[in-house]
Amino acid sequence: MSEEKNMKKWYKRKWFYFLIIAFLLIAFVVYSKSQSANKLPVFETVKVEKGTLSQTVDATGNVSSANELDLRFEMTGKLSKIYKKVNDVVKAGGVIAELDLGEQNARVSQASASAQRAKANLDKVLTGETNDYITGIKARYDQAKATLDQITANSADAVANAEAVLKTAENNLKLSEGGENSQIVETAYKNLVATIQSVQNSVSIAVTESDNILGIDNVLANDDFEDVLSALDSSKLNNAQNKYSLAKAAKTDLDLLASSIGLSSTHSDIEKAGGLAEKALIANKDLLFAMSSMLDATVPIGDLTQTSLSTKKSTISSTRVDINVKYTTLINQIQAVSDAKSSYSTYSIAYNKAQENYKNAKLRADADIASAQASLAQADSQYNEAKNPARDEDISSARAQYNEALASLSQAVAARNKGRIIAPLDGTIGKIDAKVGEFVSANNPVVKLVNPNFFEIKVDIPETDIIKITVGDEADITLDAYGDDKKFVGKVSQIEIGETVIQDVVYYKVTVSMEDNAEDEFNILNGMTSNVLFYTESKENALFIPQRTIKTGENGKKYVRLVKNGQAEDVYIETGLRGDNGLVEVLSGLNEGDEVVTRENI
Repeated sequence: MSEEKNMKKWYKRKWFYFLIIAFLLIAFVVYSKSQSANKLPVFETVKVEKGTLSQTVDATGNVSSANELDLRFEMTGKLSKIYKKVNDVVKAGGVIAELDLGEQNARVSQASASAQRAKANLDKVLTGETNDYITGIKARYDQAKATLDQITANSADAVANAEAVLKTAENNLKLSEGGENSQIVETAYKNLVATIQSVQNSVSIAVTESDNILGIDNVLANDDFEDVLSALDSSKLNNAQNKYSLAKAAKTDLDLLASSIGLSSTHSDIEKAGGLAEKALIANKDLLFAMSSMLDATVPIGDLTQTSLSTKKSTISSTRVDINVKYTTLINQIQAVSDAKSSYSTYSIAYNKAQENYKNAKLRADADIASAQASLAQADSQYNEAKNPARDEDISSARAQYNEALASLSQAVAARNKGRIIAPLDGTIGKIDAKVGEFVSANNPVVKLVNPNFFEIKVDIPETDIIKITVGDEADITLDAYGDDKKFVGKVSQIEIGETVIQDVVYYKVTVSMEDNAEDEFNILNGMTSNVLFYTESKENALFIPQRTIKTGENGKKYVRLVKNGQAEDVYIETGLRGDNGLVEVLSGLNEGDEVVTRENI
């Protein structure tokens, strides 16, 4: 009975149940691990495809005429005539515009007359010389000699004047060297200090003269006439008293700083004192105006005689004149400081221009003298030869003179044509950027000549893509004006080898010539926005996979994870063309339909 009782108590104890629970937990963990060990991994894959793999580069640019020319005058002058309008068709050799060519036309006429004279001289040589002809040749020689003397003297004067201007410009440039510390700037600040001190004295006088009438600080100054001031309008007196307070305060501010200003003061302190001086002058101008108005409202009553009142008016008037003069002087001197600071740049430009003018004056003088000497030598030769009977040599010389005169005429015509814009080829006037009567510089384009049948597009290609493009490559072109549905054909005609850096990125300029896409309904204009797509390379029947599936192993070898029998294994591959949309050609290692792992979920 007791043994049965003990056994019953044994299986009812708590530790017995804990053992059972622990056993069940251990069995569950062992079972779960065995199940996980037998579970196969899950892969996300993509199949190796076969087809056409294309590589393209796209860019954006603007349409421009392939034969677009900016035409300008070869000389500077006033625009006299414009013979064509925008959109007019012009043939090669046609005159589009010309400057005022009065002087050049005169030279052409002179050269033409010289040619006629040379022709007449040749005719005379051929028919035999006369005394009158010999006399004429002598006169021509004398004229050439006089011309040479005059040109020599004038040229010497012109060179001397240009040299003097150059020396002045050089001296000014040296004086302005040093920026803020240059002699010109220092002199300007010294003058400003002197002006400020003069202003300080004038302001003090203006305040004192006003107080001698108002009796604000000098209370005893106007005891004899204080009651009759501004008797006709008391508001004038109140206004003058208010203006006095403001003027005195401005004078005090100026005195505090101006008293410490000297030639050794900093530029900043001098400029600050100049500003206070300007404020003090303005305040005193207002005060003196108010004083004049107040005295105009005052009448000679009691102890204030007409003579005394007139004297006070005259004093205030002369003080006003002095303050106005000082104000103008101060403003001019402040401006002089500003001008002095920028003088180096101004004088540098003037010096460079003077150098160029001096050089040109010498060249022009040498050329003019040489030309006059040649004319004199020619006249001398003609005179000596005219004395002798006509010979073959004489005839040849006269003919040479005539030919030279014709050459001079051609030269004069060519010089005149520098003042004309002549179309170098057939085209259409796209733009005229000047008006009759305007002064036109030789540096500025005046006429834009375009060929409306041939266009090109210049685009910037980054260095990562430029090696993919070669001259002769075809391109698809779309214009924003006509949308993506209309495609035009283009071909690469030029690739610049010089780089262009845009926001720290290296680009290369590529020119795409538009093929003959002419259709009547499409009106292509300069400046239209274009989108260019270059087909740089294409392969048919190529195996390709996404770039993201390719990995790099040891020694730089490339491989992918290929699924076989439910498991992934590494397969080394060889790649080729890198196409659009992240696709890469596979040259070896894979077959069409193979499943390549893009992601592995375990």
